[in-house]
Amino acid sequence: TGGLFVISLDRVESRRKQMDLLAEALDLDFTYINATDAQSSGVYGLQRVERIIDRVRWQRNRLDEEDLEDGSVVASNHPSPSESNPNYILDAFPFKWSKDVLDNLADPLANELGISGSDYWTLELDRSQSGEGLDEAQAWEAQHLMPSHWQDETWRNSREAWVNLAFVRNTLETSQHLTPGGVACADSHIRAIREIIRRKLDSAIIFEDDIDIEFSIERILQHEWPFLPPTWDIVYLGHCWSSTEPFQPFLDPKATYLRRTQHALCLHAHAISLRGAYKLARFLRSPDYAYSRPVDHLIKDLVQMHYLESYTFVPALVVQTKEEESQIKVGQMNSAWKDMSGEWLVDSTKERI
Repeated sequence: TGGLFVISLDRVESRRKQMDLLAEALDLDFTYINATDAQSSGVYGLQRVERIIDRVRWQRNRLDEEDLEDGSVVASNHPSPSESNPNYILDAFPFKWSKDVLDNLADPLANELGISGSDYWTLELDRSQSGEGLDEAQAWEAQHLMPSHWQDETWRNSREAWVNLAFVRNTLETSQHLTPGGVACADSHIRAIREIIRRKLDSAIIFEDDIDIEFSIERILQHEWPFLPPTWDIVYLGHCWSSTEPFQPFLDPKATYLRRTQHALCLHAHAISLRGAYKLARFLRSPDYAYSRPVDHLIKDLVQMHYLESYTFVPALVVQTKEEESQIKVGQMNSAWKDMSGEWLVDSTKERI
């Protein structure tokens, strides 16, 4: 792999110390990516997260004139309640994949990313951080104004301001809404994917910072990796809510871990090819899809819609420790989840340490 990235909040020193111990024990070289932090200020803090949530709400409430003209989205969209679940609203908002996605689907590596879709939602912040000119970002903001009352603090704290989670394409889950922690997590992973592209790495592994790793991971990867087809996009080294994965056939008669992905969640350890990074970057910035649900669900849905070629290691080579407070659901301890998952390492590096 061309890089080993760890998404980590720089203010949580205990996690970085644990990752440094893992790196030393396994003779690995991690590159830390400072996570977007909904509990801090600055370009990658709460202001960024709130802008993203506002733009998801704004995107669902509008129709471009060009959409109406080309007939790809119709104004007479008719949301309807699901007969199987009263919390679901089907066809809840107009949806289409961006031209950026569709034009590059056949050959993801043919064109550079450029700026498109939800890139504009945070472009002003990004340009102010990099020192680049703000004219393009400010012009876009001026042409895409949001309702002024959205800035009223009373309204922002009301239930009316909630932005419900979506799934598949445009079905809404009315009992759940986007949270600052969840959006910050998604933004962190998107920035890590962009780093693969910026460095033009053939592939990279992205870790979260609350993990334990199989001590023999290098030997296992060396044995299994040749079985992957050259067209792979993403490989789950760790996963959760994946009880169906053990029933999938091995990728090769000689493989002992690799299987095609059917249903995998959690992104605490996964490899992404350069081809996969370009595909993900474009899908995850398509305005009707961007930030619309937790990032592991965004990617899982792309796999199940057959837009991504994905494989899974079963059993997992990396597991979440769930020993500290969640940085997504603030104040929540998740140790009970590990007992439910049934995913344990054969030879834990943390236990060896």
